[in-house]
Amino acid sequence: MLHGYFDLPTFTFFDEKNIWCGSLYTTFNYRIEPIKGDESELDVKVWYGTECITKVKDFAAEFHEPFSPEGLEKAISDLTEEFEKYKQIRKTL
Repeated sequence: MLHGYFDLPTFTFFDEKNIWCGSLYTTFNYRIEPIKGDESELDVKVWYGTECITKVKDFAAEFHEPFSPEGLEKAISDLTEEFEKYKQIRKTL
């Protein structure tokens, strides 16, 4: 489903333990990973550049939202806010 800048799957996708990665403007990258356990959450990481997540040492942002449809909406809000910041600085990177 399209949510502003982000085309993300519904919560059911994450409930099945799937991970979602994407990018905007080639160098704004994000990953949403469901962490299920005693304290279930959606783990969101944002980084700039062209390297894959396994090579990134410092993330531009990290968010931990509740593992729920509402938590996914909050994660989308977090990503949108972070992307707005990125748009302001992208030409200086």
